[in-house]
Amino acid sequence: MAQASGPSPVYESGGRHPTGELRLQRDVLTFHIAEEEYGIGIEHIREIIKHRLVTEVPRVPGFVAGIIAVRGQVMPVIDLRQRLRMRTAGLSPKSRILIVSRPAAGHEVLSEEERERFGLVVDRVNEVVRIHEIDIEPPTVLSGKESEFVEGIGRVRNEVEESARREARFGPGMITTEPQRIIILLDLVKVLSFEVMRSGRML
Repeated sequence: MAQASGPSPVYESGGRHPTGELRLQRDVLTFHIAEEEYGIGIEHIREIIKHRLVTEVPRVPGFVAGIIAVRGQVMPVIDLRQRLRMRTAGLSPKSRILIVSRPAAGHEVLSEEERERFGLVVDRVNEVVRIHEIDIEPPTVLSGKESEFVEGIGRVRNEVEESARREARFGPGMITTEPQRIIILLDLVKVLSFEVMRSGRML
């Protein structure tokens, strides 16, 4: 098993952390589902584990693969491909399960240990990146069915781009920029928003 690692979140002005703090930039764990790169705030990631046997449970929606026990805690496992209404695919050696905590709702006050946990199946995990709030656009450009689960579209600045910005400030020069890296930021609250209805069917 591997603990999530990377830069510590930076919370300043512009944009808000779930605790209510303001921030200028955020640290995001990136991963792939199909051909697209997605991201979830590192503050929600508890652990990253290799895919393991999942115990199926009856009368649940198709995107719930089943349940697993991690460090003595039982939690549902969500297949993110199916949750985002994508075509299903077989697991690969790079498939991982992200163990995440449900974000606090409103003024809810819960310790980290008290928050409900879930497993999210992804095709592969990439890295932790830092995204500036000014580089996050609303998901209005998305038209797919998965758009309802998207918080925003983030652009990751590369070193070449930053050099170009400095060159623009201090003098002319020939700078070649590379295509920006685009990351689809998931709204974890919506991804995890399904309940057991009175009929016993989860939605």
